Amino acid sequence: MNTQTHTWYQDFFTGMALEAWTRGISPQQTADEVEFVARNLNVKPGANILDAPCGNGRLSHPLAAIGLNVTGIDTSTHYIAQAEQAKRDRPPQSKKAGMTRFISADMQTYQTDNPFDGAICMGNSFGYFDRTNTSAFFSQMASNLKTGGRFILDSMMIAETFLVNGGEREWLQLDDMRMLIQNDYDCRNNRLTTQYTFLRGGQEETRTATHYIYTCGELCHMLETAGFAVMELLDDASPDAQSYTLGADRLVAICRKV
Repeated sequence: MNTQTHTWYQDFFTGMALEAWTRGISPQQTADEVEFVARNLNVKPGANILDAPCGNGRLSHPLAAIGLNVTGIDTSTHYIAQAEQAKRDRPPQSKKAGMTRFISADMQTYQTDNPFDGAICMGNSFGYFDRTNTSAFFSQMASNLKTGGRFILDSMMIAETFLVNGGEREWLQLDDMRMLIQNDYDCRNNRLTTQYTFLRGGQEETRTATHYIYTCGELCHMLETAGFAVMELLDDASPDAQSYTLGADRLVAICRKV
C-alpha cells in the first residue's frame, strides 16, 4: 500500500469544521441510518461491528444501545475524544445494551486478530484514497470481517452522483455559521479538491479536502476484487431507499464477504 505520512483528513476535523460536520446531520437521519444498518448488516444482538471511521460515535453509540458491540476507529483525535466523552455522558444502559470502544487508528491499516461480524463506512467518509489505496482499503476491510460478514458503504463522491449534482461554488447556512464550498475537479486524475471557508461573526477558518471520484462500476469492481459480493446498491440509508440511479443524492452499497 502506498501510505502517506500525512493526509488532509488527519487535521481537517477541528474548530468550526468539526462543528459543521456535527450540525450537518439531523437526529432523524441518524435514527434512520441506525435502523437501516441494524437491518441490513443482518446480525444478532451481541455481534461485533466495526465502524470505520466512527467520527464522534454518532452511529456507534446508538448501535451499541440496541445490543451490538461496536469498535469505532478514527484518525481524528478530536472525534475520538468526543466519542469517549459521549460514552461517559451516556445514561445507564440496559443489560441488553452492547459495548463500545474507540481507537485512534487509520482505516487503511487497522487490523484485528478477531474478525468482525459486520462493518460500516458511513457519513460520506469514502473517496479519500487513490485507486491503489482504495483497493487496499477494501482488502483490509475484507480481512477484518468473518466470511459472510456484511459491509455497508455510504458515499456521495460517486461519479453518477457528484458529477451530476455537484457544483463549483455553493453557500450553506448552518445555524449561526456560513460555509462556502469551492470545488476544483481534475478530470485526468478523477481528483476533487474542495476548499471550505467557515464564517461566524468575525471569525473565519478554511480547510482543504481531497476526494477521488469513482463510477459506480469502478467501485463495484474494486469491492469484488477485494473479496466482496455486492448485494445491493441503494440511494439512501433509510426505510424509503430505492435502487441507485444516475443523479441520486448518495450511494449506499450493501456487500458481503465471500
